[in-house]
Amino acid sequence: MERFNTENIKQNVIIVTGHFGCGKTNVSVNLAEELGKYYKTYLIDYDNVNPYFRSADVKEEFEKKGIEVIASDFANSNVDIPSVSPLVYTALTKAQDGARVIFDVGGDMLGAVSLGFLHDRLTELQPLVLYVFSAYRPLTDSPEKAYEIMREIESACGFKVNALVNNSNLGADTDIKDIEDSVSYANKLSQLCGLPVLFTSYIEDIAGGEPSVDTALFKMKNRTKKLF
Repeated sequence: MERFNTENIKQNVIIVTGHFGCGKTNVSVNLAEELGKYYKTYLIDYDNVNPYFRSADVKEEFEKKGIEVIASDFANSNVDIPSVSPLVYTALTKAQDGARVIFDVGGDMLGAVSLGFLHDRLTELQPLVLYVFSAYRPLTDSPEKAYEIMREIESACGFKVNALVNNSNLGADTDIKDIEDSVSYANKLSQLCGLPVLFTSYIEDIAGGEPSVDTALFKMKNRTKKLF
């Protein structure tokens, strides 16, 4: 099975969007960790929606690896006021010189709207915009619903999605069959929006080994918070 190679991403800026709860933060964090092996990398916690699991959670660990995590002043709290840190502009300047910058954007339209503050600067850098989806989330339980939400996010953030990421899972109960069963959903969504599935992600300790799908596979560490 083909492995997804992050070095094949040619864009210096990656915007990760998706419906609330689709796992886009886990995808963002794992992409940053992998890209950090080859490039100076910045992970931007642009999630002003979800105070529970944030990219900012890995700040201390990632800085030891040379990956800079930039978050709002209110990240990891119950009080989130949308704002743009001056460090974000610094990261985008570094992107012009070859650094990689990943934006973990807040779920749905509210989070996407905040990208408007950076629209002109981001447009110059021609970012790769990814739409992360899960076939098992209640509000995206059909490709048609996921497509509708994708179009709403595009309208809110002012950027067109370039590729899809299949992050379908059932949390700790996921096995390889669950991921393999999401292939038909992913293919239908791909047809609806005319976009490729860049990769199918899965957690490295998934029950049953490695799924067999018709896209590249991206093996991830589970970075979500554990309740106990």
